[in-house]
Amino acid sequence: MIRQFASFVLALGLFATYAAAYTTIMNVQSQECYHERMKQGEHFSITFETAGKLPVDFVFKDPMGTAVYSLPHTGEGGYSYLAQTDGRHSYCFINGAPHEIVVNFNPHGPEEETFLASAHDATPAETAVRTLAHNVEEVQDHFTYMLFRNDIHDKSVADTQKRMFHWAILQTLALAGVCGWQIYYVRSLFKMRGVV
Repeated sequence: MIRQFASFVLALGLFATYAAAYTTIMNVQSQECYHERMKQGEHFSITFETAGKLPVDFVFKDPMGTAVYSLPHTGEGGYSYLAQTDGRHSYCFINGAPHEIVVNFNPHGPEEETFLASAHDATPAETAVRTLAHNVEEVQDHFTYMLFRNDIHDKSVADTQKRMFHWAILQTLALAGVCGWQIYYVRSLFKMRGVV
């Protein structure tokens, strides 16, 4: 019974994690904010990473707009929050760089966190399964980001290889052209002198 429950929780956790991952491309000198409605006592957590570990600013705000937590100039991070008041809480990413930055983030709203928070009513086995599901979720979040980053690197490598191929073709044509011109020039030089 516990084994089936653990399998179900694990599958549910993997599916929820896959569905919860978001990616955004932040423009130069921009700010993007996202909102989560929470009631007092509800728990929220978020993890994020940027492609290439480029620095962004992260700010978490309460419903009054007051910054509760800020993490300046970082390429990755996370934050957990227990709501003190009801309302719309915001989390913002700020790009102060002179270039675009890709941010991959995984918010875990009150619905997901309630499942973990109810562990105090559970048996030790259920608590262990809940903890395992949460840890698997974190690993899945990181794995999803790693796949995303791998795709970016694969595209970059393919682009570089394509440019190198075209550059090599251009060099070969230039070398053949220079060789042909030198042969023509040397032959015409010898023809003028009457050697050939």
